[in-house]
Amino acid sequence: MENFLTIAQIIVLLLLSGVSIYAIMALVKLRDLLSTIDSNLKEVATRTIPTLENLEVITKKIRVIVENFDEQIAMLKSSVETLKGVADNVAAFERRVQDAIESPIMEVMNSLGGVIRGFTSFFNRIIGGRSSRYEE
Repeated sequence: MENFLTIAQIIVLLLLSGVSIYAIMALVKLRDLLSTIDSNLKEVATRTIPTLENLEVITKKIRVIVENFDEQIAMLKSSVETLKGVADNVAAFERRVQDAIESPIMEVMNSLGGVIRGFTSFFNRIIGGRSSRYEE
C-alpha cells in the first residue's frame, strides 16, 4: 500500500506540475495581452489629448465668433431702427410740405383756371357774338 501512496503522490505532483506549467503559460499570455492593451491605451491617449486640445481651441473660437455675431446683430438692429426712424421722419416731412404747398397751388390753379375761362368766355363773346350764349 505504501507503493500505491508513493505512486499516487508522484501522479499528483506530476499533475500539479502540469497545472503549474499551464498556469505559467496562461499568465505569460495574459501578461502579453495586458502589455498590448497598455500600449494601445497609451497610443489612444497620445492621439486623444491633442484632439481634445484642438477641440477646446475650436470651441473657444466658436464662442468668440458667436459673441461677435451677437454684437453685430445688435448693432445692425440699432442701425435698422435708426434708418426706419429717418424714413418715417422724411415721410412725415414730405406730407407736411405737400399739405403746406398743395392747397395754395390748387387755389392759384383754380383762380388761374377761372381767369382763363373768363378770358375765353370774353373772347368768345367778342368774336362769336350771340352764338356763344347758346353754347353755354
